[in-house]
Amino acid sequence: MKKLIPYGLLSLCLFLFQMVYHHFSHGVVSFSLQYAWLLMAVAGLIWWLIGRIFSHKQLRISANLYHSGLACLITWCLLNGVLEIAGSDSPYLWLYLLFGGGFILASLVTLGIKQKNIV
Repeated sequence: MKKLIPYGLLSLCLFLFQMVYHHFSHGVVSFSLQYAWLLMAVAGLIWWLIGRIFSHKQLRISANLYHSGLACLITWCLLNGVLEIAGSDSPYLWLYLLFGGGFILASLVTLGIKQKNIV
């Protein structure tokens, strides 16, 4: 249960941020900014379920990779949303998706490798 509280607080902060940002954006809405909080909430629930399945010793490197990937994905959501509302774009945003997905995939792979070595 202790793992769900930080994710819930971060989700709430992201929700409030997008509400305030959309309030001052003169009616322009960004899908990625609007649902960044939902990504954080679902990721927290998934990590909580993973933590219930695997032991605490197995989760250290996987947790670091997972949270780094999640940070990359949330940063992409925020930057993409702000740039969409501003009517701009950046050619480097895809790197956030690439590294975020890579870190999360590496997290799941290391979790599987550690599980295989222990059993």
